[in-house]
Amino acid sequence: MTMRVGLAASAIWFLNSAAPALGSPHRLGGGGGGVEVSLTRIVMALVLGTMLAVLAALFIRRSGGRPDLKALRRVFTNLPSMRRIQIIESRRVSQHADLCLVRCDDTEYLILTSAQQQQIVRTTALLDAPLEDGAA
Repeated sequence: MTMRVGLAASAIWFLNSAAPALGSPHRLGGGGGGVEVSLTRIVMALVLGTMLAVLAALFIRRSGGRPDLKALRRVFTNLPSMRRIQIIESRRVSQHADLCLVRCDDTEYLILTSAQQQQIVRTTALLDAPLEDGAA
């Protein structure tokens, strides 16, 4: 019991002695005027926080109390496949040059890049459906 009283007394003493230093005017805003934060910023932060909380609550409610991480992962993994430009592979050729294989629409480009220049080494058109031996 005396240990708790001593601990509580030391915590009160610490808070009491640290309070004037933590609340000094030069730390809070540089003078006696106080901190000036516009009302617009405060309201916008409140609206943003409320929107995030409502979206999180709807997400949890929709998943029955347990978030469906697989569905969330599918949303983010499907995004790159919808883009027109994809970097297939990139390799360091030397200290100053890279070789990149880039796909844009139905064409693949092999590009040599360095600090001074970029050069297309090879261009390959991709076929949607490969032709069979008997098909004309």
